[in-house]
Amino acid sequence: MQTDIDMLAARLAAGQHGVIGHRQLVVAGATRAFVRHRVEDGRWLALNRRAFVVAGTPSSWRQRLLASVLGAGEGTAVSHRAAAALWAIPGFAEGPLELTVPRPRTPDLAGVTVHRRRVLLPGHVKILDGLPVTSVARTVFDLCGIVHPKRAERALDNCLSRKMVTVPALWRVHGDLAEHGRAGTVLLRELLLARGKGYVAPASELEARLLDLLEKAGLPAPAREVNVGDSDRWVGRVELVYRDAKVLIEADSRLHHTSKLDREADLARDNRLVAAGWRVLRITWEMLRDRPDEVVSLVRSALHSSS
Repeated sequence: MQTDIDMLAARLAAGQHGVIGHRQLVVAGATRAFVRHRVEDGRWLALNRRAFVVAGTPSSWRQRLLASVLGAGEGTAVSHRAAAALWAIPGFAEGPLELTVPRPRTPDLAGVTVHRRRVLLPGHVKILDGLPVTSVARTVFDLCGIVHPKRAERALDNCLSRKMVTVPALWRVHGDLAEHGRAGTVLLRELLLARGKGYVAPASELEARLLDLLEKAGLPAPAREVNVGDSDRWVGRVELVYRDAKVLIEADSRLHHTSKLDREADLARDNRLVAAGWRVLRITWEMLRDRPDEVVSLVRSALHSSS
């Protein structure tokens, strides 16, 4: 027989990735015996002592995340790599279960990475897809403390280029946490200081890797996101530009410039730029991955031939 509690639980689960919280059931009037009976007869499955899932609900990463949040208790938020995946920051795939909980709590949740922190300010937590998650700015700060610096830097630039976060917002989070000596403080400060006024974040992972390669090769840094044209009109916005040498570099990513129309538009633009005296270099993902020395040689030769 289906009770009012069952119907309420079903409605809750429908909006919570199939998950019902124990506290929600208690508020609805469910007794301990009622919950135990529903688990024993197979209607609900216990994911942990504070979270249940309605039988037959497909399992998902978000379901496991929410169950973990409920299992860890009040004040918990999805964080670090799991937060990066939830915000769809490039380079962070769905799958990890990673949370931040207030000290001194020490939840024991199988398969979940738990970070205990004194400070998880209300402004650092948002609700995304029904899950409490650290803000993009706080997530970038946390990544600076646990992943390779270059990976953290790319995450920061990806968020900036996609307008998911602003430099002032990152400075605010840094200011909120710096005095607590948190991991990530030094790296985030260095990254932000390097991104002064007028900084343009690389719009793709390919562009970021290309800039890294040029820097390691000792080549000068090109200007970024520059409007160029011929004598008649504006032609377009180019990703990387050496103005004095009149050399343009376009990073053709794996996601863009692949259709016939894209290729024709690129060719027409390149022809106008070449006619205006520019040298255009197109660098693909495959070139950067498989033949980085060739890429460096190409750019160096273009710069030398113009001097």
